[in-house]
Amino acid sequence: MQDYNNMNTTEVQRLARQGDKEALCQMAFRYELMPFASSGGYDAEGCAWNDYWLEKAANAGHIAAKSRYAESLVDRVMNAEDRQKAMGYFQSLVDDFNAGRLNENQIIDGIVAKYWLGIMLCEGYHTRRDPAKGAELIKEADRLSNGFAKFSFMDMYRIGALFASGFAQPGEEPTIEDLEQGIKYLDAAIRRFNPEENRPQYLDGAKELFENSKKWIVTKMEKKSNTGHVDTFNPGAGERRRKTMELSPEARQRMETDKAALARLRQHLAREGG
Repeated sequence: MQDYNNMNTTEVQRLARQGDKEALCQMAFRYELMPFASSGGYDAEGCAWNDYWLEKAANAGHIAAKSRYAESLVDRVMNAEDRQKAMGYFQSLVDDFNAGRLNENQIIDGIVAKYWLGIMLCEGYHTRRDPAKGAELIKEADRLSNGFAKFSFMDMYRIGALFASGFAQPGEEPTIEDLEQGIKYLDAAIRRFNPEENRPQYLDGAKELFENSKKWIVTKMEKKSNTGHVDTFNPGAGERRRKTMELSPEARQRMETDKAALARLRQHLAREGG
């Protein structure tokens, strides 16, 4: 076993160039942990290096790298190629989980992959769409998870919103059980909100959806009591789905900056034979 923590970056890079998948992942983590540029601005070049090494580690089969790289792809870019690539990595992790190939420390990566694959199947944005399968995966992951240990505010907000919107199926409304699950995730998201990392309007959105979901449950319960059934048709579901996938102007600009930096890096490495 290599003691990567006591190696300098040059030593780790030498092992990475030899195909050591743990060294590849360590190189990505070192760039991920680097401070922002000395000017205090956003370090697009550091982000590009992180993506470069993460992709190599993921392709070498490193479990944590698959998870991190797929999450970075689906979180920061909106083009078809990268979202489909992310779905492939998530599917690979789900397959690893289902086949029992993950050790105790890697189980959480498999559970998170089930969540994300479920989300992507529900959204169907630049990828295949299967809301029924997506809902099944999210509910399965929900049963397996323990305390949301790895989930950020935005992750939990996104999952809560999907539960609360009937998994974004056009013409469908959430069941009472789905709304209850949505409330659980939205409550957890609100508790985890960090103003240094997230925009205040997202917190406002989570709180509004949280309160509306509680009211919706009451309405559905009353209707079920009076009529014996609950309507499932909602013509506004498709528009809700579109809005959940909109990027802010700032996020879109950062996405373009990251992609340009990675393209320059790969051109440089190609010239250097790296």
